[in-house]
Amino acid sequence: MTSSTELIEGPGPAVSPKPLPPSPSRRRKGNPPRPRAPFRPYHLFFYLLLGAVALSSISAYAWVFNVSMKTDTEFISTPPWQVAESWRWENYADAWDRANIGLFFGNSVVVSVASTVIGVLLAVFAAYPLARIPFRFSGLILGLFLLGLMIPWMVTFAPLYLIMQDLGLLDSRLGLILVYATYNLPFNVFVLVGFMKTLPYELEEAAAMDGAGPARTFVSVILPLMGPGLASVAIISFLQNWNEFFYALLLIHSPERMPLPLGLFQLGQAADYGTNWSTLFAGMMITVTPVLLGFALLQKQITKGLTAGALKG
Repeated sequence: MTSSTELIEGPGPAVSPKPLPPSPSRRRKGNPPRPRAPFRPYHLFFYLLLGAVALSSISAYAWVFNVSMKTDTEFISTPPWQVAESWRWENYADAWDRANIGLFFGNSVVVSVASTVIGVLLAVFAAYPLARIPFRFSGLILGLFLLGLMIPWMVTFAPLYLIMQDLGLLDSRLGLILVYATYNLPFNVFVLVGFMKTLPYELEEAAAMDGAGPARTFVSVILPLMGPGLASVAIISFLQNWNEFFYALLLIHSPERMPLPLGLFQLGQAADYGTNWSTLFAGMMITVTPVLLGFALLQKQITKGLTAGALKG
């Protein structure tokens, strides 16, 4: 068996064939290490700044957790950073049952999930023709959607209140769901239009060759490829809906319909004139922990969906 560099004998002149390209495994082993970016002096400043921000956030979270483990008397009589004498997990049970955190939590889940689903579905149906079907005034319509990102909320709350009052949707979870869904719609459309433009148009051409119409192409071809984009807008919308306070304060008046931010606000007012501080901080931990865990687990999907539109557009 001859090697790749041996001469090939025959009736004609000897020919030295070109050497075979190395196998992928050998090519990977032979590649030089990727050069690192040179360190600049100002990099240290940004590293220290980001480290200080991360440390302050972790410290605030640890302080709230520590206070939630104290009794009300211990909270008032001890220094703020003194570690709790014992971990009182019953504070969380008291916050969930007696302070109605469980009721507020359920309201937030219903409102946040429903408004996120409605907002993402409307954004998908609006973004598909804007990104994939060329028609007249598509740029103008997209600009109208983006205009919603530029209008400050201070301008909208008075007419919004009057509209919800005329529709009979004040002090109802349905009214809050519709407000949250439309509130996130401009951002969702903007992200999904950019993401859809990164998908190759040959996919739709191949589907058209097979006889698929626009609706079938959207459901069978485009929608399965939009996982990262849908995940990013859904997660961001859910986090905004979960943490939103002003519209809930404006539209919801009954305690049994209040979401978590508004319920915690009511507990904070009660703590100012009472001694339910441990219950208040336990409620804060119940509110913040699911959001932090969800964002930590799904941050790659958020980054992937938001940066996909920057590749081409």
